[in-house]
Amino acid sequence: MKKFLVLLTGVGATFALLPMAWAAPGDGLAGTSHDFSGISNPATGLCTFCHTPHNAMSQELLWNHTETVTTFSWVDPATTGGTTYPSFDGDTYKGSTSKCLSCHDGSVAIGDIGWWNGGVPGAPILNSFVTGGYQVGAGGDMTGNHPVTMPFPLGGAANTYNGVTNGASSLISGWQADPEALGIRLFTDDGSGNITAGSTAGQTGIECTSCHDVHNGPNTQDVFFLLGMLGGNTTDYICVKCHDK
Repeated sequence: MKKFLVLLTGVGATFALLPMAWAAPGDGLAGTSHDFSGISNPATGLCTFCHTPHNAMSQELLWNHTETVTTFSWVDPATTGGTTYPSFDGDTYKGSTSKCLSCHDGSVAIGDIGWWNGGVPGAPILNSFVTGGYQVGAGGDMTGNHPVTMPFPLGGAANTYNGVTNGASSLISGWQADPEALGIRLFTDDGSGNITAGSTAGQTGIECTSCHDVHNGPNTQDVFFLLGMLGGNTTDYICVKCHDK
């Protein structure tokens, strides 16, 4: 597979090379924009920027990348259909969205990983940022971005997630009753802040990874790791996998 190279830049004018390309949707992680393998000496592996088998920063997912400490919120609008957009803290929230934003909010170096190849990485990788990376929630402002960490009205009923319940004025009929049947990933909040994959009646919500498969797995259908298509008017179209329009 051919790979294209762009520069990583960071503190102290350090440089490294990063493979950037787009493998075909569904073809796996290698060759995608989430493939950081081989960018330093000694070379990192395909998984190491996010996970490590030993000495991980967090037992959850054996997470290996420093998490953002930003608090995220939506400013305009604060509610839709009576459902409040909740805030969440990047370093304490247990949903997958906090993992995504630990790279994509721009506050933490892509190479700020804790452990690999028997030690802590050196400055050329630790201080590196990807130039031109897609940024979401800079400074904690999620305004203009699709809501996440939000309840989804699974089964045509109100659900509670991340401390928020679908508002009484929400048009429940405007959502698909079962997005999982259409390939969307839903999540369960047990009410104590523990969030796990899969839906549970009354406790279901959405995260960034509801629509994006960061590993470009077999259910990925389009660019941006989407679990649906960028265009169209059937239920292959990413928007109508959740919204019944």
